[in-house]
Amino acid sequence: MTVRVVDGNIMLEGRCPASDAEDLLAALNDLPGASVDMGGALKLHMAVLQVLLAIRPTVNGRPSTGVLSQVIFRPIISDSDSNAESF
Repeated sequence: MTVRVVDGNIMLEGRCPASDAEDLLAALNDLPGASVDMGGALKLHMAVLQVLLAIRPTVNGRPSTGVLSQVIFRPIISDSDSNAESF
């Protein structure tokens, strides 16, 4: 499973397929206000990204690979300036 809850935070790890969108949505509904750490994610299916766009949780971390994940998607799924990292 690539969606895990650790100490009240939601972790995205490895390749997150479309089926993880439902798990992510359930975790976000079960833990209102929880942050999502995507530092361990290698690939996000667009369905997972759509959940992040719809719910707009605080997003921490950044994938170590993938220009689209680092430069384009992260800023649009996290509005908080406190989460901004230099690229």
